[in-house]
Amino acid sequence: MRVTNSMISNSAQTHIGNAKSSLLKYEEQFTSEKKIQRPSDDPTVAVRSLKYRSTISQIKQYVEKNVEDGLSWMDTTESAMKNINSILVNMKGYLDQGANDYLAQDERNSVLSVLKQYVSSVFEDEASADYSGRYVFTGYRTDTSLLFDESTKNLAYDIKENFKYTDIGTVNVVTGTVEYKKGADAQNYADQMAAIEKKSFYKVQLAYKNCSAVSYASVKDGKDAAENYVTLTTSYKGADGKNVEEVYNPVTRASSDANAYEVGDDEVIYLYDTGEMLIGKNVYTEIQENQADFQANYCKTEFDKSDIRPEMYFECQSYNKVSKKETTYADPDGQEIKYEVNFSQNMTVNTQARDAIDTDIYRVIDYLSNAIADVDEVESRIANADKMIANTTDPDELEKLNAYKESLETEKSLRVTVMTEAFGKGLTMVDTTQKKLNVAVADLGTRYDRLKLTSDKLADQKVDVEEQLSNNEDVDISDAYINLTQADNLYQYALTATSKILGNTLLDYI
Repeated sequence: MRVTNSMISNSAQTHIGNAKSSLLKYEEQFTSEKKIQRPSDDPTVAVRSLKYRSTISQIKQYVEKNVEDGLSWMDTTESAMKNINSILVNMKGYLDQGANDYLAQDERNSVLSVLKQYVSSVFEDEASADYSGRYVFTGYRTDTSLLFDESTKNLAYDIKENFKYTDIGTVNVVTGTVEYKKGADAQNYADQMAAIEKKSFYKVQLAYKNCSAVSYASVKDGKDAAENYVTLTTSYKGADGKNVEEVYNPVTRASSDANAYEVGDDEVIYLYDTGEMLIGKNVYTEIQENQADFQANYCKTEFDKSDIRPEMYFECQSYNKVSKKETTYADPDGQEIKYEVNFSQNMTVNTQARDAIDTDIYRVIDYLSNAIADVDEVESRIANADKMIANTTDPDELEKLNAYKESLETEKSLRVTVMTEAFGKGLTMVDTTQKKLNVAVADLGTRYDRLKLTSDKLADQKVDVEEQLSNNEDVDISDAYINLTQADNLYQYALTATSKILGNTLLDYI
């Protein structure tokens, strides 16, 4: 076979081209430290790199954004709940003073003032905590404050508040009072005193005081007539395993009514101004024997600044008297805000106010405030009696006034007893509220620790994937240098050999 110069030239060009391409490839690897410069260099490496980079991007989103955001949300929540617990501890000290010692008027009112400030701090400062402009205790409504920003009379709420049989407590009340009557004799004051007595009633304490004496429906219809519209519905499992419901229609009264605390054994009385339902003995017995859950359905039409919005705690309906708009709110239970913190893993980061902060915190203080006011009032009458006695020299009048004062002292003794018991109820409230709060803190702590573990796991996973990415697309620098040297030598040899071969012609062989 004849080999021509053209054939030799073409073959030499091919070898030189291949050697130069190989040199360029290894030169790029050496300078960039990457195995490939474009997907066509090695599709398998390219596909794996895309997958690894996508995984790293997702991990960074989880670790640097979602997890950090979730941990910060939980930190804000935990800080608020711990502050509330500290406030409750401080409240307990003041309540203990009143429960164990008789406090003078200025002392007990000073204590009451401090307790009210503590309650305001719990709800206005801690329960209204926010993270990045989002309220942390309001469930899905992170853009709505837990409390009313200002007083309002434009909203009416139909509220459904749920209770357990263990929520029924007692209310202690002193009925009757001793009043000064000009010309009345000692027997008259003795008779007044005989009519005064301390009574104890079974009660359900609602979340609000100063509720409405009229129904939600009548507010919508523009009526103001009082009516017995409130319901109390019990629910329990019967002996046959079926659900049993009993509906009671409480009688609506004000606590100032003469017959406010006359409760029949089969009756339920709704004291709308104090926000209490008094339970008759037979009704109480039935609820306790069946360990029944029950629901109170009532209306509230006026709210003070810093009152809790009912939709944050209860299933309810609201009606705006100005816009005529009605809004229905579902039971807020289980409004969990979930963050995606890992591949196919979601974590609940929020805690709802209803699960951690009990409304008894301020309702018990309301009860205590009323008890203190009653003692203040009777002491004021005693002080007036002392003035009248000091300004009287008539023996008959002195006898009557002394009888009046003696009766007042007896009334005071009963009211002081109720006040002391109210301080004791405050101590019980603190213990119960702290238990509920501690459960919420423990639940949050468990989720926080789990999220931290997830964060650590993601950090380790990120390192592993980055190592896999490096192994897939990075070159070993020593191997790259050797390959580059070999490719350079091959290229130089190809050029040298070609120059020698193409320098010869046919005349060199003749």
